[in-house]
Amino acid sequence: MDLLFEDVGYFDLTTLGLGIGEKKGLMTFAPKDEIVLCGVDEVKNILNQLDIKHTFFKKNGDRVEAHEVILECKAEASKLHKAWKISQNIFEYMSGIATYTNALVTIAKDINPNISVSTTRKNFPGVKEMMLKAVMSGGGAPHRLGLYDSILVFDQHLAFLSDKAELESSFKKLKSEFIERKVAVEVDSLVNARYFASLGADILQCEKMDYETLKECVLLKKEFTHILVSATGGIHKDNIAEFVKCGVDFIVTSSPYHAKPLDIKVKIKEDK
Repeated sequence: MDLLFEDVGYFDLTTLGLGIGEKKGLMTFAPKDEIVLCGVDEVKNILNQLDIKHTFFKKNGDRVEAHEVILECKAEASKLHKAWKISQNIFEYMSGIATYTNALVTIAKDINPNISVSTTRKNFPGVKEMMLKAVMSGGGAPHRLGLYDSILVFDQHLAFLSDKAELESSFKKLKSEFIERKVAVEVDSLVNARYFASLGADILQCEKMDYETLKECVLLKKEFTHILVSATGGIHKDNIAEFVKCGVDFIVTSSPYHAKPLDIKVKIKEDK
């Protein structure tokens, strides 16, 4: 995807029409409020495409104070105006995800320093790499990159294995064929959690459970010492603490993908 061409197209009609394209300019980027920064690599690519001289004062994952300058650019006005809005959008959206993720991680690790906060594959199509980079810049981790990198059994798979004997045979085959992989199963009750733990599931992904049921699933770790237990479904900044207190090993959430873009102020002036 050519991010620059998507916004600029063939011409910048306004800059061209005003006849200011050859004038030298200075452009700076700074957040309105404190943020965790992300988008540096993508913006740097755009600046390099346009041959704009630039200096980054921060890197991905840095905490940036309000009004602290992230980036300074020097070039002709025609180049600065092409880089301006697409770069601002990248910083605002990716830093929004990074900052929200960091808030989740901070809340969770204050309760359990060893817990992991992971995000699902419910990202907006076409920008997975950017969204995952933002999550990781905020201290989170990808739960699944896609169907190809991990094994997660859903009800939608089990719908084709209604016979119990066939299910157990298929599950055993799955475990043996992909012996180096952990096998996760999404469960919605203590009964299902115990059943799949007994079949050898490595991870019980507890979907939209109330806190008491989730705590009971965590207690299965005493009986099935090989398992990990995760919580998922409707987890966000306002309730993550309660899920962590249940004793799960990691949190799975999509909420960072819906984070509000943050306000990055861009200033452009003539550089005489």
